[in-house]
Amino acid sequence: MFNVGILDAIRIYRSRKDFILFNIDKDYNITDFRLTNDLSTFRSHYSQFRLVDVIKKEISTGISID
Repeated sequence: MFNVGILDAIRIYRSRKDFILFNIDKDYNITDFRLTNDLSTFRSHYSQFRLVDVIKKEISTGISID
């Protein structure tokens, strides 16, 4: 489970993009992210990626929000 701020959670939840790419710190906080439909272009810049639909379900069921 990753920690995300409330404003970022809203941006992710409202997104119509397919993928979220992100970097995390040692405490599992998302430090930066990009919402995109083009996974191959940005994959090398980020350490993790997920489908936005999966993250939206996590947000709906209680992702940790700071």
